[in-house]
Amino acid sequence: MSLQTLAALASLGVELERVPVPVAPELGSVLDQADLSVARRERVAEFLDPLVRPWRARYGYAAQDLVALHPGTPDLDALLARFDQAHMHRDDEVRYVIEGEGLFGFFDAGGTEHKVRVAPGDFVRVPAGVEHRFTLLASRRIKAVRLFTDAAGWAAFYTGRPVAALGV
Repeated sequence: MSLQTLAALASLGVELERVPVPVAPELGSVLDQADLSVARRERVAEFLDPLVRPWRARYGYAAQDLVALHPGTPDLDALLARFDQAHMHRDDEVRYVIEGEGLFGFFDAGGTEHKVRVAPGDFVRVPAGVEHRFTLLASRRIKAVRLFTDAAGWAAFYTGRPVAALGV
């Protein structure tokens, strides 16, 4: 990542941190599956709780879940079309990626987009009100713990900014 991108993200308050995903049989067997039942998602979230607890305490996040997207996800293209539009949230957008990869685009005050690839072990915190978007990369897979201050979860407010394809 370039120094210019790092400086732009810092000016927006976007935080990136690298926290390796634990290597454990309980986790590996679940991460190998494309989709996860509610019970398995809860089990993964519980297993990772010691890693995400400090972030919840630091920012007051009251709720968490685990998102699992893959090529077989119903309406995946429609979901990705929503995520890939420039938008903001009233809540922070927080992800700890545990499998797969994606690409965030962050817009600075001048409208320049700064791209950041996220992969397993990446923690990203997008402060409320920061304009951004997201897409999956070629594998079209990601599993990530999401943290929220509002138990209602993810709610986007689209800005209408015209954007080009968010590719690498």
